[in-house]
Amino acid sequence: MSIFSRFARKPQAGIPLTTMQIPTSTFNFRSPLSPDAILNARYLLDQGRLRPILSLYDTLLREDDATASAADVRSEALKSASITLDAQNLSQPQIDYFNSLIKRFGPVYGDLLLALKLQGTLFRQIDYDFDGSVYTPARYLSYPDADLRLLDGIPVPHDGEQPLSLDPRRFITLHRDSAVLYSILKYHVFFAFALNNWAQFTETFGKPPRIAKYKPGTTEAEKEQLWAMLQSFGSDLAAMVSDNVAIDFADFNTKSASVDLYSRLCEFCDDRVTRRILGNTLTTKAVGDGGSYAQAKVHNLVRQDILAGDCRDLDVFLTAHFTDLNHINFGPGTIEVNVQPPADTNLLERIQIDVQLYNSIGIEFPFEYWYETYNIPLPPK
Repeated sequence: MSIFSRFARKPQAGIPLTTMQIPTSTFNFRSPLSPDAILNARYLLDQGRLRPILSLYDTLLREDDATASAADVRSEALKSASITLDAQNLSQPQIDYFNSLIKRFGPVYGDLLLALKLQGTLFRQIDYDFDGSVYTPARYLSYPDADLRLLDGIPVPHDGEQPLSLDPRRFITLHRDSAVLYSILKYHVFFAFALNNWAQFTETFGKPPRIAKYKPGTTEAEKEQLWAMLQSFGSDLAAMVSDNVAIDFADFNTKSASVDLYSRLCEFCDDRVTRRILGNTLTTKAVGDGGSYAQAKVHNLVRQDILAGDCRDLDVFLTAHFTDLNHINFGPGTIEVNVQPPADTNLLERIQIDVQLYNSIGIEFPFEYWYETYNIPLPPK
């Protein structure tokens, strides 16, 4: 007999182990905007390839509520701006032509301008209607799957490695290095991560596990019946158990720190997205602490500055676009466009001041002042 055999442990009888089952979450949200996809798109952007990053921007606007809502707020503010022509030295057919475009495509032009500022690239084909005398834009077509690449700072579609030749009169091809959505991509990744784990945490610990304790001598049939009872006990309003059984509910109050951690991360990402697009967070959420009136005034000034900047950019964009259309239809000459943000004043008080200045002091007002101040369309003649 080996010297070690005397110390070998004898086989033990089967030890009953407590049965335990933790529910597995069925929520599994994975955003297409992964860190690898963002890094790859940024690398290709440095090589002048625009399609990957533009695809991520489209996905971001579709999936991220904070980004989409902030973009909508900024877009609707710009659509309320007043677009007018400098009608001096223009013929009546020119005035009618461009006013009809403003009336028909005014909101579209705002969306095009913001697409350029948010995504950094604007590529649209102009589909014209011809009535025998003038070419009129009918649609501004987008090509989200086009293989756009930068050539001398201009986005140009490619077929393989060959750039396609474009008629500049039929395409809008603009690019700017600063894209608002560029720095927001990372926040969506963090938000999706926190939201996924938050939902799994809530699903797992929202209903406390049930723990049953049975006394020695409980039969297998009683154990099976007890296990079936535990599985439905979370939704049942009543239960009947034997004196040999005790059922407890586990308490996960100590897990509240994890809930707060996910919540704070989601709020942090939402705030950063809103600030990047709107310049503030008060535009989309109320302030719960003191001093909200003073904060609202400051935030309103920031909002007005951003809106004024959008109006200036839309002014430049429409002046260039309308000048191109004028060259196609009417000949040389620049079409000056004026885009003004909506008046942030009480017009009733404004008219009383204007009338008092005119009647009491005799201040003369330019003819166009009344139409621009009170947002009244200029008469055709």
